[in-house]
Amino acid sequence: MMSVKCSILSLTILVLVVPAKFQSPSIYSLHIRTDVQYRFATTLVTSRVANPANYTQETVFNVFLPEEAFISNFTLEIDGQIYPGIVKDKGEAKKDYERAKKRGQTAGLVSQKPRESRKFNVKISVAAFSKSTFNLTYQELLKRVKGAYEHKIFINPGYPVKDFKVTVAILESRDITKLVVPPIKALKHLLTENEEVKENALAVITRPTSRSAIIQYSPTLDDQGTDGVSGQFIVQYDIDRSLDGGDILVVNGYFVHFLAPEVKTVIPKDVLFILDVSGSMGGRKIEQLKDAMFIVLDELKEGDRFNIITFSQSAKTYKPGMIDVTQREVLDAKTFTKGMTYGGSTNINEAVLKGLELLRNSRQEDERSPVIVFLTDGRPTTGRETNPNSILRNIDVGNEGEVPIFSLAFGKDADWNLMKSMSIRNDGIARKIYEDSDSDLQISGFYDEIAVTLLNNVTVKYIGDTVDPSSLTKSEFKNYFEGSELVVAGKLTDPGAPTFDLQILSNSLDGTLVLNVDKDSNYIDVSETESLMELTDFQEITEKTWAYLTIKQLLYRADGEIDDTVKEALQNRAKDLSLQYGFVTPLTSMVVTKPEVEPIPTEPPQDVEDLKPDRSALRLRGPFGVIKNNPKMSADNDPHFIINIKGLDNAVCFDVMGNEGDVYTLVNDKYSGLAIDAKVVANKMIKTTTKYEFKSGDIKTYLGEITIKRWRSELLVTPTNITFTGETVHWMNGTFLNLGTAIIVFNKDGSELMVKFEDRITIVIMRHLKSRSLLRAGKVNFLGIYIVEHQGLSYHTHGILGQFLHRKVVLKKTKSHQGKLMGQLRVSGNTQKPRRLMATLGSRLNPASNATVRCWMVQHNGGALLDGNISDYLVQ
Repeated sequence: MMSVKCSILSLTILVLVVPAKFQSPSIYSLHIRTDVQYRFATTLVTSRVANPANYTQETVFNVFLPEEAFISNFTLEIDGQIYPGIVKDKGEAKKDYERAKKRGQTAGLVSQKPRESRKFNVKISVAAFSKSTFNLTYQELLKRVKGAYEHKIFINPGYPVKDFKVTVAILESRDITKLVVPPIKALKHLLTENEEVKENALAVITRPTSRSAIIQYSPTLDDQGTDGVSGQFIVQYDIDRSLDGGDILVVNGYFVHFLAPEVKTVIPKDVLFILDVSGSMGGRKIEQLKDAMFIVLDELKEGDRFNIITFSQSAKTYKPGMIDVTQREVLDAKTFTKGMTYGGSTNINEAVLKGLELLRNSRQEDERSPVIVFLTDGRPTTGRETNPNSILRNIDVGNEGEVPIFSLAFGKDADWNLMKSMSIRNDGIARKIYEDSDSDLQISGFYDEIAVTLLNNVTVKYIGDTVDPSSLTKSEFKNYFEGSELVVAGKLTDPGAPTFDLQILSNSLDGTLVLNVDKDSNYIDVSETESLMELTDFQEITEKTWAYLTIKQLLYRADGEIDDTVKEALQNRAKDLSLQYGFVTPLTSMVVTKPEVEPIPTEPPQDVEDLKPDRSALRLRGPFGVIKNNPKMSADNDPHFIINIKGLDNAVCFDVMGNEGDVYTLVNDKYSGLAIDAKVVANKMIKTTTKYEFKSGDIKTYLGEITIKRWRSELLVTPTNITFTGETVHWMNGTFLNLGTAIIVFNKDGSELMVKFEDRITIVIMRHLKSRSLLRAGKVNFLGIYIVEHQGLSYHTHGILGQFLHRKVVLKKTKSHQGKLMGQLRVSGNTQKPRRLMATLGSRLNPASNATVRCWMVQHNGGALLDGNISDYLVQ
């Protein structure tokens, strides 16, 4: 079975500048031990190396790890003394290692190679006539793919090792229903699927209980052959499933929630393949792509729809709309695929936008799962946009996270950063496809992972205040695919709480599906023996899993971020957590050095402090520009509400005529914890024949105060001040503040501020200041609010603005009796009641861009466009 989701570790020795008359350093003992405790795998590699030369030699180990794994410990043992590694900032660790080498000391450096995310560099400088024991520990949360967890250990010492042993111990939350240990997979077959899974004859399996297993592999010198063991040692397993709310492990104030319900119904899929056929796809690549498409087309199911877009300098659609899967249509698509030719440049921007438009125009009312599978082997070289960030912004506007985009970067010349960012920003996955004899199987194997959708829009809501909402890892998921698993982790406000309340909502083929958790059966029984686990402290397992997931998701969001300031903030948080929990990530390294006099203490240093942001010392950053010319929705001026709705050429507009002191709910999402309220202020001044006079009853209203709340954080904004965490400060120019997991950024002239949360919720507030004379005459300062990103808000978001995030509005143009152009709007989607209303075409000023916006204008405070009446949105 092909997978790139598993632990892979390779040990190969490269000896630098060694004269022929001396023997190279060699491994005389190799032990590998993995403890898998509730999916969290900890692997310890112990390699003993001897240097017979009369001078120091450097040994370089190439350690192959998946993107999911972090190195968490590295020690040297010399003459019975242990020298532990210390995780530091990458640059600082490199300097320490180089200084130790110059002094002739034994030293080691563990760091992730840039540009090669699966390779880590481990250098060991071994002193003359000495033996060194190399201990490397790495950890990962095993992912469930195609119905099984798969743990891989990549072994390649280069020669037989006398003392060689691999042990894997598993302790799970439910009965282990599948356990397979196939034969060692040779290096030359690493990327191919196993045509027939057989048993490893040298692996001994014991089952202490129905929920545990121990696998041991100890080949003799004869078993290893003349060249030694070279390949992957693989363990595959799965556990019992049912249609429930999953398993929850609670230990010492942290929890991990595993969710993989056994759903029997399948949601039909709308899958659009966007395939690169530019000149670089010539030769074997285009033939392998055709072979892969033949396999994938055969896997389409009745009820699904599909289409194909091919692109080079321009994009061409196979057929006008989405195609129902039938035997005849699949055969015709194969004929089209077989005839694909290559040539020309690469217009990625046009291809993706055309695909999004096709899916949008083919959208149906029933529950379906739209997916784009995008494949390219190159970089954007032609078209209206070739800048990667501009392409990503265009896709953001065209998609708004509605359609997951799964990207395949074919070969070493593909723009991997662009592919990865595109998928991250659109709820998909990016995968490298290696140029090899099995590239077709890599492509079709990837599609297998997303071929069957069981649930859409899965939201896990933790009720009450037992769970700290700001600590949660991702808890909303666009899709749940067959054979996969969803995982959420977080902290508890009460470390002693054994359970907590939660609700799981999702959309299935049959409608809304609510999954429940039974406190008697779904909370993991931690009383089962821990004696199986040698490497992990059970009391720390949930906290370590939470830290691991949080760091992974911070780095993941940073990879998808196109704003340098936000990217830096995400990376800094990830680096702080990496240092706190001792993980080697792309931002940190680990250095271990044998001192000249005093040994390094075996206990970790005590000067590692809590690295959470200090809110009393606000960090200021350089100026930062805000892009908001195409906000999803806004409320500005007196106040005009402008809503951009997907599928409509023009926006929808309405005014709200409130009274001074009224507070309206603009956004309210109990699942993401975000609430935005706005307070109305009144302007009692009008202009008449004299310069400024007051006229009773003629009042204009504006938004004078905006409050943004998210869980325990609250931000109050007025045109002159902002208040948060108990502090009040004036508006600033070009600076940067921290607010919990969000950042507040002011533009250069201090007229706008941006509040950006890590889960792609971005709000821009614009202030409008009047002169002193106008203020004395009755004018008022006021605010405008613009929602720029909303991907982190749930399907259940409400409020005057929030209800339109996932709402469907269909326009039918007509004319009045007087011949005036009118629009009949049909409102559906996440609404209390589908309905129709009339609107006229007019215009409104967007102060943020200083441009006039054409829009369909709805009277009477939004009328039937809104759920209920405008008074329902007043905050009591």
